[in-house]
Amino acid sequence: MILFFSILLVVILFALLFLQRTKYQAMNKELHYIKERIADLSYTKENSYILVPSESIQIKELAAEINRLLDKFYSQKAEYERSKKAMTQVLTNISHDIRTPLTVLKGYSELLCKEAEKADENNFYNMATKIDRKASELVITINEYFTMSKITSGDMKIDLQRTNITELCHEVILDYYDILEQKHFCVEIDVGALPEYAYVDKDALKRILKNLIDNAIRHGGDGKYLALRLSSMNGKIRIDVEDHGQGILEKDQEQIFYRTYTTAHKGSGSGLGLTIAKNLALQMEADIQVISNPGYKTVFSLILKS
Repeated sequence: MILFFSILLVVILFALLFLQRTKYQAMNKELHYIKERIADLSYTKENSYILVPSESIQIKELAAEINRLLDKFYSQKAEYERSKKAMTQVLTNISHDIRTPLTVLKGYSELLCKEAEKADENNFYNMATKIDRKASELVITINEYFTMSKITSGDMKIDLQRTNITELCHEVILDYYDILEQKHFCVEIDVGALPEYAYVDKDALKRILKNLIDNAIRHGGDGKYLALRLSSMNGKIRIDVEDHGQGILEKDQEQIFYRTYTTAHKGSGSGLGLTIAKNLALQMEADIQVISNPGYKTVFSLILKS
């Protein structure tokens, strides 16, 4: 009898151990599922939840708590997207509302400069020139904010077409001939004689190059040097814009493409020029890189797929 009860006790203990092990394996499997599910949710854009058909009260409570957190996160995410869209729309509306009177102001300031020059009144002419210059700066700033709002909202449409990049580089640099001559820049143009082609949005590419050249003139103008070079290799086209100005410190080089970040003194720009250039490049599956040796040279490189 004692032997029977001993055997029965051992069987019961083994049974309990087996059941406990089975429950542990099931719980471990369910926890692993929850872990994998959370990892999947971090990559998906859809609002999804964790459903675990478990008999464990602890697992059910854990899943329920995670789902409550997910529900709160999705609500805050939706609110953020609504706020972001609303702010973008507000910025677009403000840009529209300001551009119209600003265009009129700019037109009258130009007329004022011409009349002041004819009147040969130095003080009058100087004041008119300052008004015109500030109006021009404001027009540029508003246009940059307007462009950035269109990029952010997804309203900036990119139309990729096979384009003669060599010809486009000539067109862009030609627009800067007068200002570079006035500022006594040493200009080096090396775009080659043979045409290079790539699939780009022509207007976007012009905007990128103009922003890079404007940046070189504004922030690297003390070097009185500007170079525009075009080369192709391994199925890619590279456009370099080089200046010999004060350059960019290494700690700043990773941040200059961020919105509103600028190394220049206050009032010398909105800080959006390089950000716009970078975003437009990415939309064309291109890239912009920068290498700077402060006090020696700075090179911005636009890399396109040919």
